[in-house]
Amino acid sequence: MEPSPENDPSAHLPDIPKTPAQKQRTYGPPVVTSTPQSNTYGAHAKDEVPQRASVLNRFLEDDVNDRVVLTLNDFATVILDLPSDWEVKENFDLSPESKAVKDAFEAYLKVAEGVPTGQGKRERVLYQPLANLLNTLRNGTGLVDNGIDEKLFYVQDPRPVLGSLLARKPDLGGIYIQLLQLAENRNLSTYLAKKKIVGVFWGLLLFFVEIKHRNGNFIGLSASKGGNSSFGVQSLSREQSGALSSTETSPQSDMHPPASATTSTSSGKEDLAGVTIHQSGGKDMTVEVETSQLYELQAEEELKEEEDLTPTQGQRLTRIQCASYAKEMLSNGFIRNHAIGIAADSGVFRFQYYDRSKVVESEAFRIADEEWKKLFMAMVCQLNQLSSEKLGFIPNLDLDDFDYLRDPEQFAQDFKNNPEGLVGATYRFKCSDGYTRIFVIKRVLYRAEGIIGRASVVVEVECVCTESGCQWHGERKVIKISFPSRSRPPEDALIREARSKAESTGDLWALEHLPQIIDSITITYDESTVQGRLKAHLKEKYEERVMRVTILEKLHPLSELEDPKDFAQVFYDILQIHQWLYECVGILHRDLSSGNIMFRRKDGKIYGVLNDFDLSSRVQNMDKGPTSNHRTGTRPFMSIDLLNPKWEGGHLYRHDIESLFYIMLCLACRYRRPNVPTPEPRAYAAWFSGTNRQVFVDKYAFLSDPLDEAPPIQPYFAGFKRWLRRIHKKLRSGYKRRPAYSSEESSQPGIESDDDEASDSDEDDEDLDFDWNTLNKRASYKTMRSIMSSFQGKSLETRWASWNPEH
Repeated sequence: MEPSPENDPSAHLPDIPKTPAQKQRTYGPPVVTSTPQSNTYGAHAKDEVPQRASVLNRFLEDDVNDRVVLTLNDFATVILDLPSDWEVKENFDLSPESKAVKDAFEAYLKVAEGVPTGQGKRERVLYQPLANLLNTLRNGTGLVDNGIDEKLFYVQDPRPVLGSLLARKPDLGGIYIQLLQLAENRNLSTYLAKKKIVGVFWGLLLFFVEIKHRNGNFIGLSASKGGNSSFGVQSLSREQSGALSSTETSPQSDMHPPASATTSTSSGKEDLAGVTIHQSGGKDMTVEVETSQLYELQAEEELKEEEDLTPTQGQRLTRIQCASYAKEMLSNGFIRNHAIGIAADSGVFRFQYYDRSKVVESEAFRIADEEWKKLFMAMVCQLNQLSSEKLGFIPNLDLDDFDYLRDPEQFAQDFKNNPEGLVGATYRFKCSDGYTRIFVIKRVLYRAEGIIGRASVVVEVECVCTESGCQWHGERKVIKISFPSRSRPPEDALIREARSKAESTGDLWALEHLPQIIDSITITYDESTVQGRLKAHLKEKYEERVMRVTILEKLHPLSELEDPKDFAQVFYDILQIHQWLYECVGILHRDLSSGNIMFRRKDGKIYGVLNDFDLSSRVQNMDKGPTSNHRTGTRPFMSIDLLNPKWEGGHLYRHDIESLFYIMLCLACRYRRPNVPTPEPRAYAAWFSGTNRQVFVDKYAFLSDPLDEAPPIQPYFAGFKRWLRRIHKKLRSGYKRRPAYSSEESSQPGIESDDDEASDSDEDDEDLDFDWNTLNKRASYKTMRSIMSSFQGKSLETRWASWNPEH
């Protein structure tokens, strides 16, 4: 449940004033929304994120609250690509009066209408009848066809789907039937048994079904004949729908394909004690794996908790549960463009769709109504006929020789609760030099969590193509796949522009601190894709994105540094290259995070490299309005201005400086030494688990605190104490002395004033010429250089010696 306003500490927080008109250009502010590593690209480094359902569920709220609702006809044609003349197509010639179809409907509705609602475990009696109904509607007979593209609905609950550290378990899942036949492979059965692998992992799940038994109230449409609203939203026409915006087992070794729709498709029992997860860096982590009995008990407890929910609370819960499954499908396993699911509450159904720009729902409908029954049948039949690409898998997943979706024996990755389920997958891309190259993923370096946003995936790959003339065969590269806004400047163009500027002006030092782009491929979505059809249908309500594949040289992450002085040099390098990009090239990075600071080794030296320019902007264009519907930044490291929903001053360069401060602070206080986190509870944990507003409240308090008690800097990073205290003091002083509006506009200052910092006062509390861009020079490049140019009494290497202090 969300806190009520009277219990929300942020409700009584003094407001930070809006930016007054400045003599210089005021950049247009982006809009704040939030989802972990999604909406704002409010990203968290994955090793920093608490893997708790309660935390991630809060982030999904923003995505589902920004949903659109389509009529069932529009959902069928726009999302599922159902032909408009489907009623006369042979492959949709399902008769509602055929015995198999009629029996399946009657069997499900008899249970749905006959079992009392809201009685815990009784909800689960709907699982198998609904799986039987959906499987019958695949072809009208319920008989299983062993064709390679044939799909099957099966009962997943109560066992979680594998491939995530969170125990998510949709009630039903959809997989290729071919997976059920793998049990006939004795070698594979032995392999699965040895590895204690029982279950489907998210990469194999094609679609999901969430089931409730509350007479339609948890979907927002009463299952009785009288209701006709969907969470207070009436059914929409094609014109209206575009404008509306509402404010867990793979086949085991003992599984066999069902002979008919009446054959059970629930998974069998297992007896597991534990699973070892192989993590990045060669370290292992043992996770206890619960038995079926424990899963059953947990499931019963969860259902009992739902009994006391009101219809409004139940609708919210159902939406969040469905979104959580979509998040796992989009963030774990194979790379996807979108995910599809179904929500069912007794006799009321709703289709669900999720992609990187929007959450889309169909209107709720009753399957017993003849008006909807045949369309529902056609939609389920169409769902079975969709290709892997139309089900959301990016078309570059190489299925020619290694069809992982149907035969995971070919997949090199062990099927355990391993979030790095991409390892071993093969992707095929046509590069700009004309060669079509095949890359096998060797290591996942970074993967964003969430639904809406860029959803960046960074992997180390090996080129395995054998095309004549390809010089990359056997070489290791780094590939980043992301889904940025189509209107945003391409990352490779910005980096090439910066490198060209360095070469033409003689600033060759800068080249060592910029990434090297080997190739970049942009894939757009036309109207043959669901994304293209949604853009045409929703128009400005849908943010158009592209899939961008960037091939880069391999760099090293911060975690591979060993000497605190090397950390200091890298951070000082980042400050210098950031300043050079801003002042000499006119590029503002806008997304400093621990994951975007890398380094390269050359001739025995270490050079900090500023990476990931996906959210960067040309300074000259920033006053023309946002190029995306979201503010930018990585939430734990975002400045308090950008976390404040009332901030209208846009993204300033000092916001990136503030981000650099938070990066250094979190490193020094949250790690005992590189790659070794401090014990729980870790410092500043709220920044990694809260919403934008919650993180804003916590950082506001942090910057208001004079730090009478030193932050919990770990002994290994003790050399950063001087830097951190001085930068904190500058930021605190700058924020508290920002002038406020008059009482008619705002009676609250930026941060309440203290009188204990006379050295920073400069008597500018009421200065009408206050420099908001640098907090009156307290957060300027010059000030930061004066602090960061030496470490533990020794000068660091200044790369850009010719900079102008008075710029």
